[in-house]
Amino acid sequence: MTDTHPQERQMRRYDRAYLLSAQKRNQVMELWEVQRYGLDSFADPDYVHLYGMPPAEWYQRGVRLLARTTVECVRDALADLMGRDVASALQHAPAGEGVTVIDPFAGSCNSLHWILRHVPGARGVAFEIDPTILAMTQANISSLDTPIALLNGDYRLHLSDCGVPADHLLVVFVAPPWGDALHAVTGLDLRQTQPPVATIVDDIDTAFQDLPILYVTQVFQHIEPTSLADLESRFEWSEVRIYDINVEGMKHGILLGSRRWTPETRGTPNAR
Repeated sequence: MTDTHPQERQMRRYDRAYLLSAQKRNQVMELWEVQRYGLDSFADPDYVHLYGMPPAEWYQRGVRLLARTTVECVRDALADLMGRDVASALQHAPAGEGVTVIDPFAGSCNSLHWILRHVPGARGVAFEIDPTILAMTQANISSLDTPIALLNGDYRLHLSDCGVPADHLLVVFVAPPWGDALHAVTGLDLRQTQPPVATIVDDIDTAFQDLPILYVTQVFQHIEPTSLADLESRFEWSEVRIYDINVEGMKHGILLGSRRWTPETRGTPNAR
């Protein structure tokens, strides 16, 4: 790291609170700041590993992040595991001509990038409502060999623009902002995300009611039981996977849920 800001390096702690603060959250991070965040918060300058690259490499290739995206993005270690489990589930999917993966909340698109890496031939569609994040992510993924169409706007208003072929299986990565949904005692309440996870599932299911769908919902190791039961009631088959990897002190994972097909009829994915 080039020491161009020695005084600020000594005085400022680069942690979650600072990067999400009003003064910092919408600023573009310099490379030394990304590495400093990794060092200060996780003792690892390469903590923000994205698109298969450590910070120095992705920054050299022109990838840039806002401070809030640096905190909120799904890093490679977690995105890779999620992508592998999606691919494993799809081994038991009904035969079709292809796979389309939709991400209603694009952010950095790293989760979608890894799902597509593990599902060769699939195409990706992502929605981003924030024009600043949209422009930055569009520039970031332009250098990647990943077939992602990034659309501006609320997914609920533009699902008809996805162009999903009638013979495709649809994968939907569901990771809305958690907001106040995570409680210390009861865990992650899937009814309190913004919007609620069940609402997203209902929106997608209504728009693509003739397609087999695999929903992939990002979750926390502790999930509020009633909200989990409510969501699972929408699926023919479901399974929670919690990974042995910490994200800021919390174990994250996914809830897989299928509509109009059942993986267990041909064997379930390998549990972790």
